[in-house]
Amino acid sequence: MKTSFPLFARLLLWFFVNLLVLIIGLIIMIRVQFGSLDNWLLPQSSQNQIQAMSVALIGNLAHSDRESWNGQLSQLSVAYKMDFALYDSHGQWMAGATSKLPKEVQHALIFAERNPAPSGEAPRSPGMSLPGPTDSGTPPSGGPPDFNSRADGPPPRPPPMLGAKIPPFPKSIVRTKAPSAYWLMVRLPPEQLQMEGPVTLLGMTRSLGVSPLLFNPKPWIAVAAGVVLFSIIFWFPLARNLTNSIIKMTRATESIAEGRFDIQLADARQDELGRLSHAINRMAARLKDFVTGQKRFLGDAAHELCSPLVRMEIALGILEERTDGNSLSLVRDVREEVTHMRKLTNDLLNFSKASLGETHLKLEAVSLAEVARAARALEKNQDCAVNINVPDDLKVWGNFELLHRAVANLLRNAARYAGDAGPIAVKAWQEQETVFLTVSDEGPGVLPLDLEKLFDPFYRVDSARTSETGGTGLGLAIVKSCVEACRGVVIATNRSPHGLEIRLRLNRFTN
Repeated sequence: MKTSFPLFARLLLWFFVNLLVLIIGLIIMIRVQFGSLDNWLLPQSSQNQIQAMSVALIGNLAHSDRESWNGQLSQLSVAYKMDFALYDSHGQWMAGATSKLPKEVQHALIFAERNPAPSGEAPRSPGMSLPGPTDSGTPPSGGPPDFNSRADGPPPRPPPMLGAKIPPFPKSIVRTKAPSAYWLMVRLPPEQLQMEGPVTLLGMTRSLGVSPLLFNPKPWIAVAAGVVLFSIIFWFPLARNLTNSIIKMTRATESIAEGRFDIQLADARQDELGRLSHAINRMAARLKDFVTGQKRFLGDAAHELCSPLVRMEIALGILEERTDGNSLSLVRDVREEVTHMRKLTNDLLNFSKASLGETHLKLEAVSLAEVARAARALEKNQDCAVNINVPDDLKVWGNFELLHRAVANLLRNAARYAGDAGPIAVKAWQEQETVFLTVSDEGPGVLPLDLEKLFDPFYRVDSARTSETGGTGLGLAIVKSCVEACRGVVIATNRSPHGLEIRLRLNRFTN
């Protein structure tokens, strides 16, 4: 099958489309929100708003008495949700909200006054080697200084003319941890306020997103959430499509590994997964034909061997009665070998019938209690106790003959290898739509590596390879074939502290 659109190319295409959309959105967001990334806490829109606010404040302060500056800064604080104050060139409070300034803010004030930035630029951040202020940052005693007394100063400059073009004021942000706050510093031109030295407008807020003058993280959080949601919506259909196909293929290969070849995957996809589905379908069909043919040949051969072996066994029995003492032991040895061959042939025939019965077997209601009692009656010659704990009303979907043969083989196997260790227990119970039946013994159990191979044809653990107890190696393989023909599963586990448990999982019968 030719791949018209490879899966790798499709994944790459979707990835680059998604990446392109995210990059374009990020670029647009950065350009709109910041303008530049020199100071990320002061987006371009905030800088414009701070500039307009500062110009309006200078105009109001220049045309009002200095005794009213506190009221104007208080109104400004309410309007922009920040605590505003004015500080002079020495870092002394002039007007507005009074608070103890952290050392970081004091350093920034002194550094800004000693290193005035060019018009329109923010002052550089202060280094740790700069000397700190000599005061605590609290307002000086006696209130604000008297700015009306100008004994030796130059004549006052006129206030700025309305409509005059004013260059951008330097702005910066200082973040402190004790207290946790953000401090906005705006350098105001002293000549327009008729001051001798530089004047700094200081605003403080406890968190971002409160004042409209600083960076607001809420739009970015909304954008990030939108990007995540968009990515999920964008990639979900493709990922869901791929995972569904892979899950179906996994289940199909698991069924093939368990010997169930009646699967059919949809192979209409025009990519690698479609080719894989088509290959799995072909593999399952060929394995089914091969295994079915092999089992049919095995059953036919065993069936053809049954009659000659029976006739040989009868003839040897007659010969045994007519043979004298010198040759009697040889005849008996040959008869035992023929009997062993007949049992092996019967087991092969039963195994073939159970394996082939899955394709045409019609399931019906079967009582597990009757199956367990019939199996115990069949194996009553075994010298061990069998305890049955199966509810009489517990029924499953299956075939009575196959389930009877499976349980009988389990009882025979447990009696052969663990009959001397204690009683054999047969127990059944129901869990929702599933019924479990267990056959457990008190023997030594088997090695963990042997558990998965117990149901393989002709496989026997090392401890069973003796002339006294060795069987044909088909007993548990017949159990597995019988149970799977009834749409069930068989599992072997070691018990604690010792013993082996064989568990059958069947479907509960419902009317």
